[in-house]
Amino acid sequence: MQMGCSDPIRAVEAVRRFNRFYARHAGALHERLHKSHFSLTEVRILHELAHDRAHTAADLSRNLGLDTGYLSRLITNFQKLGLVIRTKNEADGRAHLLMMTEDARAKVDEMDLHISTETANLLGRLSPGEVDQLTIGMADIERILSPAGSSLGDARLRSPRCGDFGWMVERHAHLQTSERAKLVNEAHAASVIARFLAAMQTNTPRIACWVAEQEGEARVGAALLTADSDSQARIELLFVEPSARRRGLGAQLVAACTNFAHGAGYDNVICRMNMAHEDLCGLFMRTGFTPSQDESTGVTWRRELRKVYAD
Repeated sequence: MQMGCSDPIRAVEAVRRFNRFYARHAGALHERLHKSHFSLTEVRILHELAHDRAHTAADLSRNLGLDTGYLSRLITNFQKLGLVIRTKNEADGRAHLLMMTEDARAKVDEMDLHISTETANLLGRLSPGEVDQLTIGMADIERILSPAGSSLGDARLRSPRCGDFGWMVERHAHLQTSERAKLVNEAHAASVIARFLAAMQTNTPRIACWVAEQEGEARVGAALLTADSDSQARIELLFVEPSARRRGLGAQLVAACTNFAHGAGYDNVICRMNMAHEDLCGLFMRTGFTPSQDESTGVTWRRELRKVYAD
């Protein structure tokens, strides 16, 4: 039996359908929100300049993905309208710096006010749960479609919220490639989460969970710390989304687990893996863990926690 098999044709149509919906929605909002004669592209350019995200035409072209010739014509029109001033770039004679006039900044402020008001009205028609679902979904779309290696802002670790545990189960299923592995991982993650939630009722001071979140509320990783025994803590369901790897998030999650375990009075921390995960093996080696082979569980990574004794 195949479950959730990806169909490329259906995926393409789903993206195109969403694009059509969003184009209609954004177009309608543009008419109501901006209250101006500027096109949506012109508004984006003004926003980049107003918020100091761009200072040259090259910056604008790179940030917004605009053709340089088309962009040059728009900037020339802004100059004629008295909205933008070009000045010579002393550091690079081939480029010019772009500066907004006070009139242009006033227009951007006015558009921002309309945008904030209309967006608040839109969100006001939704329930709190729908707002959360919408913001998380938009953050996920931005993260997934962003070019590899692009920065989506700093990430932070936070405590779990409602819905995070179900998300962890789902992600552990989808991070696998084969359908059988997906089902096995989903079942395992569900059992770990169920055990963790049950333990929360009686053992909260000695267990913990962290969710890694990027700017914009995109969830990109997580880890649980559970009690393997009175003296030994165990890291479980540790993962970082592929698009967010190589940025130190895995090390942050492991550090959060080991620091918490030390404070909770454990003697050591382990993480068991049923198969070799090259990324995770490298991560544990860099964070002070040592491996040992276990016929029943595969590889167990262990780190002894340093004890501090008072005289």
